[in-house]
Amino acid sequence: MSRHHVDLKRELEELKKKAEGVFKSERRVFDARASAAVRLMDAIGGEEVQFGEGAFHRVLVDASAVWSEAEAFHREYLEALGSPFFPAAAGFGTLKALREVRPERICYLDIETTGLSMAPLFLVGLMYTSEGRLAVDQLFARDYSEEAAVLAYLASLMPRFDVLVTFNGIAFDVPYIEERMTIHRLAFREPATHVDLLPLARSVVGDRTPNHRLQTLEAHFCGRRRVGDIAGADIPASYHEFVRTQDAKDMATIIHHNRLDLVTMLQLVTVFLSGRAE
Repeated sequence: MSRHHVDLKRELEELKKKAEGVFKSERRVFDARASAAVRLMDAIGGEEVQFGEGAFHRVLVDASAVWSEAEAFHREYLEALGSPFFPAAAGFGTLKALREVRPERICYLDIETTGLSMAPLFLVGLMYTSEGRLAVDQLFARDYSEEAAVLAYLASLMPRFDVLVTFNGIAFDVPYIEERMTIHRLAFREPATHVDLLPLARSVVGDRTPNHRLQTLEAHFCGRRRVGDIAGADIPASYHEFVRTQDAKDMATIIHHNRLDLVTMLQLVTVFLSGRAE
């Protein structure tokens, strides 16, 4: 064997050893990441629900398990619903519908989607009074194929309620849900009354806040500023990454973001009905 062939053989063997070393190193990194991945159940709790021909993940909890002060602000909310209506400010008229039904017939709703332009939604958050307690009910699609089951289950829940409360739901949430249900050949029957807090806030708050975003109103009227929250614009990308990797580390943040939106709406209703917005 010529010296040239010996040198080439040695070079190839060295390259092979280096490649094997790189592979082993990358394998260790991959295994470390895999072992560090967070399971959905560990991140958000809840359980799988079989519904119709599909399934999805549901997280139904008592609000007091999320916030220690939940019982207090639920009690204030119920008192505001039962107290004489505050008539002084123009624009509060739409809230009268909340006082004309039992609290159990009122549902707060907020959705999270995978993008704009009618991309699939993956989370429907609901908040309502159940057996005298405040319940947080979140329907989560673990991948894009579970959207249909989430929507079908949502449609089955809606007849329980007479009033739907949203923030920008007339322009965004409800049309979005209706469009997605049409795609899946489902029917969405909205509760008889829809109270959208965004136009109401624009009317009664006016220029007392720099804008009428939900988190701005939250800071102004609820005295709460979010720390560690995920930006709404980052939610679709985080969900897509979860579907790709099944690493649920960001899903707990999204679930909590959705819960905060729901409870802020309920607290704003309390503020508006009690007259404190004035």
